[in-house]
Amino acid sequence: MNTLKMMSWTISVTIIVLLLNGYGVTHAQPKSGDWTVTTDFGQLVLTVNSDGTYITKIGYTFSSWTIGSVTRSGTVTISTSPGWSITDNKFTINNNLDPWGDQKMTINGEFNQTGDGASGTWSANFYGTTASGTWEAIYSAVEDLLTKKPVQFELAQNTPNPFNSSTTIRFRLPKSSFIILKIYDFLGKEIETLLNGQRQAGLYKVNWNAKGLPSGIYLYRIQAGEFAETKKLILQR
Repeated sequence: MNTLKMMSWTISVTIIVLLLNGYGVTHAQPKSGDWTVTTDFGQLVLTVNSDGTYITKIGYTFSSWTIGSVTRSGTVTISTSPGWSITDNKFTINNNLDPWGDQKMTINGEFNQTGDGASGTWSANFYGTTASGTWEAIYSAVEDLLTKKPVQFELAQNTPNPFNSSTTIRFRLPKSSFIILKIYDFLGKEIETLLNGQRQAGLYKVNWNAKGLPSGIYLYRIQAGEFAETKKLILQR
């Protein structure tokens, strides 16, 4: 009897340890399609395959980004078959951005447990000069934000991005707040006020038409009580 009790106790402890280390936790596969990420250098787009097991394509859009003595503009798209593996909802991409390997980009990412959000880091090396940054709180589709009950303040990435003339900005409020939503150019000059007033808790979307403005990187900033956040948007004519 004592032996059986000891075996039962050992098995129970083992199960607890395994659970604490992440075993037994199920993760949904990342949702397929394009995942758009805004970064310091411009934008990258990750394409997840239909069953959520590989990233089959990645696109980099550089917007007059300077690193060391090099200034990059334009888009680089790299695809491979079957792609870069997504294992336990994590992936790493190491890419050469030129044929000689002097310009390299490393992308690390992790999808959340439900497979509809992702975060990660990037680093770039251009002719020996290195820069790095993070990307976080992106969602695979607009609907992911709109179907979630607001539990915290959140400013979503505008869609589409890059855009031509018109784009949509979405945000959510967990409580009634006085909202100020403004557009700025990349130097911080105010372009337009989109919202300025009280709003109840909920999910909101605002359309911005950049008619008459030149191509480039712009900023949109929300102030809701003590919460404030700024994101980039890219206008491409």
